[in-house]
Amino acid sequence: MNFHENISEELLARYLAETASEKEIEQVNAWLAQSPQNERELATYRLIWDHSAQAAKTSFPVNTDAAWNKMKAKMARPAPIIAPEILKPAAREIDFTPKTIQRKFPITVWAAAMVALALLAFGWFHFQSTKTGETQRIATTNNTSDSVLPDGTKVFLNYNSSLTYPSNFNGDLRMVSLQGEAFFDVKPDAEHPFVINANGTEIRVLGTSFNVKAYKEAPVRVDVSTGKVQVSKASKKIQLVKGQGAEVLDDTIRGLEANRNMLSYHTQVYDFNAADLNEVITSIRDGYHVDVRLSNQQIAQCRLTIRFEKEPLDATLSVIAETLDLDLRKEGKVYWLDGNGCQ
Repeated sequence: MNFHENISEELLARYLAETASEKEIEQVNAWLAQSPQNERELATYRLIWDHSAQAAKTSFPVNTDAAWNKMKAKMARPAPIIAPEILKPAAREIDFTPKTIQRKFPITVWAAAMVALALLAFGWFHFQSTKTGETQRIATTNNTSDSVLPDGTKVFLNYNSSLTYPSNFNGDLRMVSLQGEAFFDVKPDAEHPFVINANGTEIRVLGTSFNVKAYKEAPVRVDVSTGKVQVSKASKKIQLVKGQGAEVLDDTIRGLEANRNMLSYHTQVYDFNAADLNEVITSIRDGYHVDVRLSNQQIAQCRLTIRFEKEPLDATLSVIAETLDLDLRKEGKVYWLDGNGCQ
């Protein structure tokens, strides 16, 4: 059955499943551009789709001033251009443009998709027949967002992220959908668990604080600050407590030590204890949203114990360079750290 004059549920299902053709994607985008109401309806569909698809799948069995002043003089000198070996890709620019995926699906996957579609239609009736049916969406691009959900849960959204949630949490579960990264401080409610769908991974809590990173085409990462969190994907699940983390890749969940700088993108506080330079630069890159690279592999294993608290980016990088006896230079928007390694 079709609930819209200009678009069908089948097309929306293909769009959300990323199996639509380029022409169909253009049709959906044109429909979205017609009115804000269409955007809200798609947000509703996406929220239900995320959770129904998951249900269908599981149904199958230092002195910073001194260092900065010293390094400014070094940075001012022109440096020869070298052919650097990039250890890690530059800071990720998230592309939310839908992509056409040509793929043959086995029968079981199509069966799961049809179950999800049926649940989608059922969910639409439920949303349309109640006053709590409308959804809200918070989205960021080159900014962050600090919000409070209807149940009192606090959410800090990182760059290039979006959170979809119902206008009111009146059901047994408080369900939201995340794309990107966010820190959650969930208001306790033992009778109504808080559930996050993040790229097919389910994070379920009662009342706790934790960080979720779920950018497309990257592993989902969960780091717990307080309380207890359950992370599940397909038939796999893991319980996490304060100081623990997990990474979800495909259907594998790997337990980890929590990232002590999980909230640096919000607090701008970085605390490194014998951390290798690769880890340091990754945290700086993600927290400051800048392109920082290492020129060779020898310096990647240099270790650093240091703390920065709301320091400007140039000062932070200068201190790192001075502490490890490295050269720092800037080429366009890219910062380079170069040296001969550490003894």
